[in-house]
Amino acid sequence: MLALGHIAPLVGQPSEIKLETAQAKITTVSAMRARRAPQITAPEIARLKLGTVVNAIARSTNQDTVGDKTDYWYRVNLPNNQTGWIFGGLLQDYDANRRVQLLRQIIEGRLTAENTDFADRQEIYNLAASSAIQAKDVNTRAEFELLKLLALAGWARTVPNNQSNQSPYREWHKLHGAEVIPNEFGGGHNMRSELLWNLEARYHTLPIADRIAWAAAENPQPHDCEGDEVCHLFVFAGAIKYLNLHPKGAHASVALNNLSELLTEDVIKRANDKGGDQYVVEERTNLRKLLRSLRAALWKTSASEKTELQKKLDRINTR
Repeated sequence: MLALGHIAPLVGQPSEIKLETAQAKITTVSAMRARRAPQITAPEIARLKLGTVVNAIARSTNQDTVGDKTDYWYRVNLPNNQTGWIFGGLLQDYDANRRVQLLRQIIEGRLTAENTDFADRQEIYNLAASSAIQAKDVNTRAEFELLKLLALAGWARTVPNNQSNQSPYREWHKLHGAEVIPNEFGGGHNMRSELLWNLEARYHTLPIADRIAWAAAENPQPHDCEGDEVCHLFVFAGAIKYLNLHPKGAHASVALNNLSELLTEDVIKRANDKGGDQYVVEERTNLRKLLRSLRAALWKTSASEKTELQKKLDRINTR
C-alpha cells in the first residue's frame, strides 16, 4: 500500500477528523475527482471544474501521497448536495478577500503546467474568461483578458489542424476558428497575434500594456522558414512593434538582443543587393521597410543593447 502512495489508517483509528469550522478550499486542477472515500482507489462520485470553491468539513486521519504531493484528504460539501473526498494536494485555502490573487495564481500555474490536454485547457480558458467578466476594475479586467488569450493560445495548440469536423473540435472551430491559424508545419493551431495587439491598444495606458505587447511579440506563428534568415526576421518582427510601442519597456533589452541575432550577414547582404526577379525585388522592398521601422524604434529606446544593432543598421541602405 505504501508503494502506491496511500497510508491506511491504523486499526481502531477513526477514518476522519471533523473540523471545528468549515474550511473554504478552491480546486487547482481541472476535472477534480471527488471520491466516496479518502483514497485514490475509491469510486468517483463527481468532478469539479477548475476554480470551484468548496467547504471542507472533515479531513482524513492520516496523510496520503499522490504523485509528488503529500497531504490529507478532505471531505467537502459538493454542489449536488452530497459530500465527497478530495485530495488536499490539489486544493488551496480559499479567502474571498483574496479571490483575484488566487484565481490569477491558479490560472498562471495551469498555463505553464505540462501534460494538459484539450479538456484541461478549455477549463483554463473558461476560468480566465469568467474572471475577466467578473472583474471590478479595469486593471484586473485587462489582466484576466490577457490570461484568457494566453489560455486560448495554449488551447489552440491541442486542436489538430486536420480534424475540424470531428467532435469536440467541431464546436471549438465554430467559436474560435476566426481567432486562429492552422499550423500546417507544426500541427495544431496558432492564435492570431492581432488579438493581443488589439488588446494592447485597448489598454495601452495601463501598466499591463507592456506585458500584453511582449506576449504579442512572442506569440508563435506558423512558418516554413527553414534556413531562410530573412523569413525568420519577418516571423519575429513583432519585437520591432514592441519596441515602437514600449521603447523603455521591461523587455526592451531582450527584444534588441533577439533582433541583433536575427539581423545576420545574409540579411544585410540581401537588403543591400540590387536587381533580381520581381519576387526578389518585392522581398527586398519589404525588408527595407521593416528595417526602417527598426531604425525608428532604436531612436526611441535608450537601452544599451541598441549599440550593436545600430552598427549593423548603419551598413544597410534602407531607402
